[in-house]
Amino acid sequence: MIKTTIKSQIPVIFLKEGDIYVCYSPAFDLVAHGDSFDDAQESFAETLKLFIEEVTKKGTWKAVLKEYGWHKVKQAWIPPQVIGRRNKSIEIPILN
Repeated sequence: MIKTTIKSQIPVIFLKEGDIYVCYSPAFDLVAHGDSFDDAQESFAETLKLFIEEVTKKGTWKAVLKEYGWHKVKQAWIPPQVIGRRNKSIEIPILN
């Protein structure tokens, strides 16, 4: 079996929740956090590395990519694209 790799850019969203920094990627539905922006990025890098290692070990990349909405164009796999961002007004009933 020939081993090949692909390179891709995945979207990563950065949030601040109180004192915690959060990194989230919809490309694989991965999330990580840290006490600083840099800590969160390092945590996300480690989370992504472990995810890649586990999927590679299982040999399930094609199924995982399809599950997360990636699509194949010629020889390349393209992640789902973030096409916009909006704030949505909602009402949340809070019981006193």
